[in-house]
Amino acid sequence: MSGQSANRVSDPLYDLLHNPHAVALVSRQQLRPVEGEGTPVFPPTYLGSNDNPTYCISPLGGERNLCVVDSVQSQANRVEQVFLQPPYRALVREVSVTARLANQESRTLDMLELGHRLADAAVAFSTLAGEASAALRSFKEGPDQIAKLSPMSLLLGLWESRGEDSQLKIPRAFSASISARDVRQLRRMATFTGSFWSRDLGLEGKHSAEGLDPVPAGEALGGVIADGEIVRTATLNLIALRQNCKVGSEPASAAARYIASLGLVALTLPPYGFLRQGCLLVGAGPVELKLIARDGSETAFALTHDEALVIAQAAATAFGVHLLEPKRAEFDTSRVTSAKAAKEKPVKPAKDTPAKGK
Repeated sequence: MSGQSANRVSDPLYDLLHNPHAVALVSRQQLRPVEGEGTPVFPPTYLGSNDNPTYCISPLGGERNLCVVDSVQSQANRVEQVFLQPPYRALVREVSVTARLANQESRTLDMLELGHRLADAAVAFSTLAGEASAALRSFKEGPDQIAKLSPMSLLLGLWESRGEDSQLKIPRAFSASISARDVRQLRRMATFTGSFWSRDLGLEGKHSAEGLDPVPAGEALGGVIADGEIVRTATLNLIALRQNCKVGSEPASAAARYIASLGLVALTLPPYGFLRQGCLLVGAGPVELKLIARDGSETAFALTHDEALVIAQAAATAFGVHLLEPKRAEFDTSRVTSAKAAKEKPVKPAKDTPAKGK
C-alpha cells in the first residue's frame, strides 16, 4: 500500500477515540452454507433440560425464531486465534504460561489462548501472578500495563471473578456473533456397521464394543435449515473502548490508539467460515461497515482490512510492542493447593465480649 494511502487512513483513530457523538462501528454481512441456500447447518449444542443436548433457538413469536450459529464468546476466541498467526502475531506481545502435566509432559499456552485472558487461573497460579495482579490494579490509572501483557483483555473484556481483593470487570469493546433467523430443526439417525460381523467369524455373542457388529445410534440433532437470513454482526463499542483506555479530553495515549487499532483489525477480519463439522459458511453479500451516532444516524465507514492492518502496525510500533521481550511464565501447582487450603482453613469463632457493667 502506498504511503499516501496509509496517511489517508491514519486519522480515524483520533476521530473514533475523541468524537463524543460516535457510539459504535458496526459491521454486518450475510452468509450462506457453502452447499447453497436452504441446506442444513449445524449450530453449537448446549446442555438443555434433562441434560439433553440442544440448540440455542429463541422464539420471537408466531413461527419466527432466532438461532445462535456462533456465540459472542466463540467469535472472540476465533479472533484471538487469528492473532496467533502472521502478520497479526507481530501486533501482540508473546506472553505464555507453561505447565508440567501429570504424565511429565509440558503444555504451553499463549495469553491469546486463555479463556479469561489476564484474569485466567493459568496466570493467577503462575510465576506471572504478581506482575499480572499489579497490572490489573493499575487499570484505574490507565491501560498501559494491561496492554503490555494482554491487550485483548482491554478489547474483548475481562472479569477477575476469582480475585481475592477485587472483582475487576473490563467490558467488551469488541463483540461479534453469527445468528440465523426462522430456522427449522432437523433430526438425524445413524447405524454403525462393522467390517466383519461376529456371526461370520464364528464368534459367539455380539462384539459391538470391539467394533465388529452393527450399532444403531439413537435419534440426534440434525442441524437446522434457515428460512431467514444468516448474518454475522460485529460491533466496536466506542464508548466501552474509551472507558477501557481512559480516553479524556486530551489526545489519546499511545496505548489507547494501539487498542483501538486492534479493534479495527478485528472488525474488518474476513469471517472465519469453518465453524464446526457441518457448518461451513461463506459470504452471501458485501460487508457493510457503518459508524453509528448517538442520535441513531448511520454513516458508511470506508475502511478495508489492509488499511486497518497498516493502522495497527503503526500504532503497535508507537506503543513499543516490538521492544517488549517475550515473557514466559511457569505454572506452579503448589499455588493451587495453597489457595485451596487457605479457603478451607476453619475460621476461629470470635471470643465473647462481656457486656459493660457485668
